[in-house]
Amino acid sequence: MTTTKQKIITAFSEAFNKYFYNEMVIGKLAHYELKDHVRKGDEVDITMPGLIQLFDYDGGNLPTAESATVSSCKVKIDRGKAFHFELSEMEEAMLRQASDTADVVNIAKDYTDDAIKQFAAAVDSAYANLYTRAGHYLDNSGSAISLTAQTAKDIFAYMQAKFQRGDGKGHTNWIDGSMLCIIPPEYQFYLGKLDELKYTETGASETRKGYIGTLCGWDILVSNNIAQPESGVFYPLFGVRGKTLAGGISSDLNTTFYTPEKNFNTCYKGYGLFGVGAPRADLLGTVKVSATLSVGS
Repeated sequence: MTTTKQKIITAFSEAFNKYFYNEMVIGKLAHYELKDHVRKGDEVDITMPGLIQLFDYDGGNLPTAESATVSSCKVKIDRGKAFHFELSEMEEAMLRQASDTADVVNIAKDYTDDAIKQFAAAVDSAYANLYTRAGHYLDNSGSAISLTAQTAKDIFAYMQAKFQRGDGKGHTNWIDGSMLCIIPPEYQFYLGKLDELKYTETGASETRKGYIGTLCGWDILVSNNIAQPESGVFYPLFGVRGKTLAGGISSDLNTTFYTPEKNFNTCYKGYGLFGVGAPRADLLGTVKVSATLSVGS
């Protein structure tokens, strides 16, 4: 029995590791790593993708080597989510009788799907609140920009110009095909008035979840987890897929099982830990916007 229950625990962890990334939206801006044997309060190193600068070469001596911008970002594992659920004997039997590990993992996903979504949403929400680290920031002299369809579009063009300008030394913060903007549903409402994004719901294999279209070179994703520290005010995020933010997430869900008194069913409990950071502020942009939903002229 112990072997079967341990097999189920392993399947739950593998389902989490396999499907977790697909459920993140804001997390698409992050390079994150699954970490073994982490405890709450640990600091883990996340190795961020690097950038280098090209220079003209005339066949002579090379100039002094530039310091590569590959960096190791320290992220503190300071947050966690716990779970506690029960499986009936029939459900355990179905998992036990699965023909191979892949089948067990897929069945386990059916039971853990909601938990995976909730955990991913918690990580996304933590990423969203890193907007205060943004290197490219836009507002209306401290006030929120009131959205119209045209203003919503102009913001995308403004951020495109800011990221393409870079540091003026040859480095650009713009990488074709890798630029993401994460917006709340209220912002989507205004973009939907544009002919370019008229209520689109098409998908993109690279981004999938939340994708509604592309504007000014930005792939646009929609998330309910965008930071909203003030009522009616939102901070959509602009950045580079997999390069702007950093995250560390425990790969082990620390799951155990037990059978309660006066109960024949097995209960499973455990927890997952995570931490987030914003190591590349130059690759992060945000806008302070207000978006009031109204139908009509």
